[in-house]
Amino acid sequence: MYIRVKTTPNSPRKSIQICETYRKDGKVKQRIVRHVGIAMNEEEVQKLKDLAAEFMANMLIEKEKKLNQNSLFATDKEELKLCFKKKAGRRRHKKLEEILPPSQVTLDEIEEESRIIEGIHEVGGKLFDETYQNLFKQKRAYQCLKDLVLARIVHPVSKHKLQKKLSHNFGKEYSLDSIYRTMDKVFPAINMIKQLTFNKTKSLFPEQIDLLLFDVTTLYFESVTTDDLRNFGYSKDHRFNTTQVVLALATNQDGLPVGYELFSGNTAEVKTLAAAVESWKKLFHIKEVCFIGDRAMFSKGNIELMEKNDYKYIIAAKLKSLPEDIKKSILCEENYQATILKEELAWVGEFNYQNQRLIVSYKTKRALKDQKDRQKILDKIKKQLGAKGTPGKLITNQGVKKFVSISESAGAFLDDDKIGLAAQWDGLHGVITNIEEASATSLIARYARLWVIEESFRINKHQLKMRPIFHWKPERIHAHIAICYMAFSILRHLQYRVNLMQKVSVDCIIDELLNVQASIYRHKKNGDLYRIPGSFSNNARKMYKALDIMRPLDATIHAP
Repeated sequence: MYIRVKTTPNSPRKSIQICETYRKDGKVKQRIVRHVGIAMNEEEVQKLKDLAAEFMANMLIEKEKKLNQNSLFATDKEELKLCFKKKAGRRRHKKLEEILPPSQVTLDEIEEESRIIEGIHEVGGKLFDETYQNLFKQKRAYQCLKDLVLARIVHPVSKHKLQKKLSHNFGKEYSLDSIYRTMDKVFPAINMIKQLTFNKTKSLFPEQIDLLLFDVTTLYFESVTTDDLRNFGYSKDHRFNTTQVVLALATNQDGLPVGYELFSGNTAEVKTLAAAVESWKKLFHIKEVCFIGDRAMFSKGNIELMEKNDYKYIIAAKLKSLPEDIKKSILCEENYQATILKEELAWVGEFNYQNQRLIVSYKTKRALKDQKDRQKILDKIKKQLGAKGTPGKLITNQGVKKFVSISESAGAFLDDDKIGLAAQWDGLHGVITNIEEASATSLIARYARLWVIEESFRINKHQLKMRPIFHWKPERIHAHIAICYMAFSILRHLQYRVNLMQKVSVDCIIDELLNVQASIYRHKKNGDLYRIPGSFSNNARKMYKALDIMRPLDATIHAP
């Protein structure tokens, strides 16, 4: 008898069978004794072959018993199993005392087997354990999720490619099925993930988190299929031909994550704040907090919501949409006083708008930028007006409409009056707030921290490549976002810790951790494995020091 692996054309399916040969009419033929099972990958093939070996051993024993005579061959089950290539069950691992110590191994006795990245698991792994150690009770599921999150930081690729990266670059072996099973366990634990992430951020600020930077972005799919979650909507990535979801994110003023919410792709941006606040109130029990948001948050409903919940807010104002009497006051130079904002001369004025404070600032540098941006649009319009075409096509863009007029005699032309009206607002920026006790300059400075949330979205979209999303099941989509959010949390907390010693960028952190590696050597005779760490830079040493981690620099026995 022997084991046969039969393949299927144009399919990964492999059939494992137990066969035997026999003679018929003087010819040697084969027949199937038992069909063991169907395998879809090499790991399953090996498991079924081991099972087939055990079946064969049992069949040989039964065959010997039926013959009822002494046999020249061994009938003991264990001895029969030795006839096959691999013994069923797990291979016995050596004990540490049975392995030759590294000090007794010479260079000519070993050869390099692989090189693995250790920095992300040693540094990021400690932060992961500090934050999410109570997430899963099953050790295997917890370890798999940990590896998925940490590998996402340095290798933001598809789950299929990530499986290979984990094996080749980190020495972590997982089947694709086990990765997806872990994702399925993440979905019901998302609220707990949000809570643990919030607790980690709050632990650094024992009093309370009193400032929330809030913003919204869109994440697109490489698909046009719609459902309750995936839908078409206004895309901030200008991917209007694909479906998307809407992500609302909140951080504190240092960029540490506070919470997130995922919405259908057609959800209006102004509606996300109300839904997110209601969710976070139940989950995090936030009390006194100040929300900071951009112009998209400036809606009557959002302001009423924050007033109702006694939340403080600083929101960018749409100055050109305000009533005419307020606009006249804003454009009057006499209503401003000179001050210093971030070591730059500025003029600040304060006005009353519906019993709220409207604070407007003017900066020369901002005015020059506004003028430069407008000139780019004007140059483009001039180029279009010089070309042949239908005048109506020139003003389909909303940005062009602001500067172009059409008459029966002249056709489409640049309107100097419109350009002059737009130029009046160069360098002006306003915020609306319900905070009474703080000075105008301090409130402007607090609003200026909004760049932190914008940077956070860049990290999620570019470093962690949260989009495009290739999953289609809602549960897997939510799990994918949660894994990226956990990776973002680890990265931001690591940056916060390191920045207390030395300012570093996220890109620098990733590069440094990628270069903290170790070589794995195999003993040529007995197959024992040894780990020899490589050198690492001073910046990497500071990261280890920031988390109080001692990296072993001596050769050690490697236990995968």
